Amino acid sequence: MSEVTFELSARGDEVLLVVTHRRLADGQTAVDVCTGWHSHLAILLDRLNGREPQAFWTLWERLKSEYEKRVPSAKS
Repeated sequence: MSEVTFELSARGDEVLLVVTHRRLADGQTAVDVCTGWHSHLAILLDRLNGREPQAFWTLWERLKSEYEKRVPSAKS
């Protein structure tokens, strides 16, 4: 079973959010999970800053190839 933690830290007038997702089954799962978190958080950041966010799946597809390069055990 995987485990997710969220940490919030004050940074002056801003807040730093750190999301840590542990105990993922394998490299491909890590790619999918990291891509999902990155996409959701990018959309949240856009919303918080009054910007129109990108479409989730468009963003997810673009980011997935980047994570596949970063996670050596992921299958393309």
